Amino acid sequence: MDDLENRLKKLREQHHFTQDEVAEYLNISRQAVSKWELGKGYPDIDNFIKLGELYQISLDELITGKAKFSKVATVSVPSNHKTVGDFLWHYWWLAFPILAILTSVFYK
Repeated sequence: MDDLENRLKKLREQHHFTQDEVAEYLNISRQAVSKWELGKGYPDIDNFIKLGELYQISLDELITGKAKFSKVATVSVPSNHKTVGDFLWHYWWLAFPILAILTSVFYK
């Protein structure tokens, strides 16, 4: 069974932090971190939030040991980019006035 105290120690070791470094990040004593890892106390909510940020995991995963969302959602956004073909399809009629202007300029 993965208890909170074991999870806290495991996360700290996975991220290569010492108890002193975690304590300094949280502005608490090393003894407080040691008590958490021995199961003699628990972090307050502010420290849980900071620990989640430090270890880059959600509070759910930090407290329960299970990630709440295991799949990443992807969203497909349709593109608004127009191709040359799209432009010509909608503005084909502009070819006639442009052709008339060019003809009148070059064949005077």
